[in-house]
Amino acid sequence: MTLIAGILSRNDRPIPDSASESLRQSISRHGEDEVSVFKDDRSYFVKVDIGAFHEPGLFAESNGALSMLAGEPLLTLSADASWQSRQQDLELIHEGFMRGDRKILRRAEGTFCAANYQPDSATLYLIADKLAIRPLYYWADEDYFAFASALRIIENLPLISKQIDLRAVTEIVALCAPLGAHTPCANISVLKSAEILQVTDGQISRYCYWRWDEIEPSSSLEQTHLKEVYERFQTAVARRVRKDRTTVAYLSGGLDSRCVVAALIDQGVGVHTFNFARPGTQDQIFGNSFAQEIGTVHEAIPKEAGDHVPDYSSLLSRAWRATRDRLNEPAARPSLAWSGEGGSVLLGHVHMNQTIVGLMRAGKVDGAIEEFFQQEYVHISSKLLKPKTFKTVAGLLKEGVREELNALHSSDAARNFYLFLMLNDQRRKLAGHFENIDLHRLEFQLPFFDSAFLASIIKVPVELCLAHMFYTKWLGYFHPAVTLVPWQVYPGHEPCPLPTPRNLIYQWDENHQPAERAAEKKRVMKQVAELLSASDFPDEILSKRNLRLAAWIHSIGWRDYEHVIKAARIYHTYWRACQ
Repeated sequence: MTLIAGILSRNDRPIPDSASESLRQSISRHGEDEVSVFKDDRSYFVKVDIGAFHEPGLFAESNGALSMLAGEPLLTLSADASWQSRQQDLELIHEGFMRGDRKILRRAEGTFCAANYQPDSATLYLIADKLAIRPLYYWADEDYFAFASALRIIENLPLISKQIDLRAVTEIVALCAPLGAHTPCANISVLKSAEILQVTDGQISRYCYWRWDEIEPSSSLEQTHLKEVYERFQTAVARRVRKDRTTVAYLSGGLDSRCVVAALIDQGVGVHTFNFARPGTQDQIFGNSFAQEIGTVHEAIPKEAGDHVPDYSSLLSRAWRATRDRLNEPAARPSLAWSGEGGSVLLGHVHMNQTIVGLMRAGKVDGAIEEFFQQEYVHISSKLLKPKTFKTVAGLLKEGVREELNALHSSDAARNFYLFLMLNDQRRKLAGHFENIDLHRLEFQLPFFDSAFLASIIKVPVELCLAHMFYTKWLGYFHPAVTLVPWQVYPGHEPCPLPTPRNLIYQWDENHQPAERAAEKKRVMKQVAELLSASDFPDEILSKRNLRLAAWIHSIGWRDYEHVIKAARIYHTYWRACQ
């Protein structure tokens, strides 16, 4: 199953036909999708399946009890790399919940969300994976409870009067994602990591079936850690491969996708790889060179100039469907694509440094937050926001981060900051992918988010992992091709030991990409012009005068105010969405 949604009546009031019809029509925007409906006097559920896993993701009993699944739980039932079918995993989860046993979820290593409905008691359970990578959104009032695996579905419900959550939108502006359970709509929430939400008898209860901060650091030798983390990664890949002999994957010039592809090759899988970097960049040349070295069927398709972070899901979907190689060497499950998402933060410890580690261990949490904000250029423009709005949101960023850190209780306080990044920044990274999965129609295989693999990393002392130091040593366990081709590195992180050709452009260094900067500037000026002329410009929270001034200064090149324009667009997007 790909998308799931539903409504539950909390007090025997009938569910309005308009609400049911909204769910049925909104769940997919793809004209050929078949919408399955399950309903009784208290509930109405819908689901759509694009068939990526070749298994339905639905288990229903004759009495109306049912479980719906999006994603892949990957239950670990033995110590080796063995696996059972996705459908068998779902049946075990369903049976556990029907008898009141949730322990089975502790064995789930994959990325998924699920819903279990028990008609006898009109009880609904919503389930998030251990990282909540696969979002599940929900809303409630006194009469109804609604949920959906895409925010757009629940936003369209006529039952809901949407209100913008300025704190959450400001977190998106400054941190690229809202924190905790927040969404841009004040009355819509999202499940947190390893969370179970129970709705029954008018009550809503929450349970956490897994805590990452309970994993204790290990005093084993570094070599022991390196071997275990490598073996866990190989197992994560092997269990997701199942019986596939050919598949498709992203391949950039960095390390994360490279390690995924190398692990697939080690499993004897033929791989179609795609690179979407700009011509002449390290990202393109290193990716292409590695593909040639390791022997994948490779295509390099440059992304559009001026678009730093395009919709990579749609890019890959279009490229994969258009390639002739897809017909010559077909993939066993062509709607499943492999991604290295998560590797840089989860294994490379990007966004952390020794100063943050020291401050956290000294109990100086606010100092660690300040260091993080300075390092990542976290900032709210006081000139863009109206004074009243700025007064409302100023300080909320630090407060939000502090709340998340205070909820973590690892025996090593420095590891709490890593977990904060993992449970907030990382778990939101793929929200856009899942939001539009009905359109691009690709499911992702995400071995870096395998929970057994992550647990093996969390046991490693933080100092060993900073700045890609552990990661770089880890490469020695892989296929020899991994270390025969240079790779792109983060500034200030462990350097690549191989010589880097001087004529290649570092993809984020705009000073050496005049054509890229010109295209980007043209795109930004078009966007700000549309925003300033919009009939629904958010005058209540943004200063149009100051935005117009920033746009003019940016246009003549006096100062770079792209970040201000981008922030204004984000506020406007959610202002419009929440009407």
